[in-house]
Amino acid sequence: MSVFHKEKIGRASIKEGLDNLPSGICFADQNGTIILCNRQMHRLCHALMGMDLQHISELRGALKNPCKEIIPIDAEALIYRFPNGAAWQFSETAITDAEGAAYTQMQAAEVTALYEKEAELQEKNRALNEANARAKKLYTELDKIVREEENFAVKTHVHDEVGLLLSLSRKLFKQQEDDLAAMRELGKAWSRVSETLGIAEQEAGESGAGLSDAALGELASVIAGIGVKLTVRGELPQSGNLAYLLTVAIRECATNTVRHAEGSEMTVDISDADGYVCASITNNGKLPEQEVTEGGGLGALRRRIESAGGTMAVESAPVFRLNITLPERGNTV
Repeated sequence: MSVFHKEKIGRASIKEGLDNLPSGICFADQNGTIILCNRQMHRLCHALMGMDLQHISELRGALKNPCKEIIPIDAEALIYRFPNGAAWQFSETAITDAEGAAYTQMQAAEVTALYEKEAELQEKNRALNEANARAKKLYTELDKIVREEENFAVKTHVHDEVGLLLSLSRKLFKQQEDDLAAMRELGKAWSRVSETLGIAEQEAGESGAGLSDAALGELASVIAGIGVKLTVRGELPQSGNLAYLLTVAIRECATNTVRHAEGSEMTVDISDADGYVCASITNNGKLPEQEVTEGGGLGALRRRIESAGGTMAVESAPVFRLNITLPERGNTV
């Protein structure tokens, strides 16, 4: 026959169990006198007050006015950072025992991992909000950018039309007999092209396609809206067509500076050499990990530069650099 000995749980057993808890906990009677406090709470109270905890009001006062080594993270939620870097959250609860006697329970739970994760999420949210703000500013300029793109398309169309009309005009004037009907049609075509070209030039002026100081300042302001500081060194070309191509290149490089290089500054060096305008564009972003490949933006830019009689070269090392040359005279539409 087995005999079981029933051991009675005493005060020492309860105290030992509380002392082994990783959290801090203490109890006070209805007068506020501490009747039970585990080791972790004693250690926390020593850090908060510099002495043992005797009354619940002492802990409340220390939480309202902690010593300078204790940093309040969230005073309303009673979260504090201690000198060892750990974050602790305190909470107070009113409880009653089986006989209805009232007590106050004060707990302290370590929330270091949760706090660090929350801080990390807040930093990510801050970065996302800044990126969204820059994107919104950029989107406000889309209408203007679209107008400039449309204006460029009109100029390209006019260039092709002018070339065709010049060829037809030379052919018509070399004929031995005058063809009045053909001449009238040719005259109408020249009128349509002249009207289109006049509208395009007017829209270019209204959209700031020229290279005045005001236009340059406006371009710098747009680029600053996406978080990039623009510095231009050298004399700006006077040709509106050259100006337009350079602004397209600068905008494309500014976008790539933010998206790929994670940079915040961009420098444009402009010079003249043997009838060509030379522009070199660099940024302070991270170095390319491999040779830069031309995507849709750079590829389209190259086609425009080369169709204007210029050249474009992309350098990947030791830093990213975009080099552009454009003829000061000739085919720059």
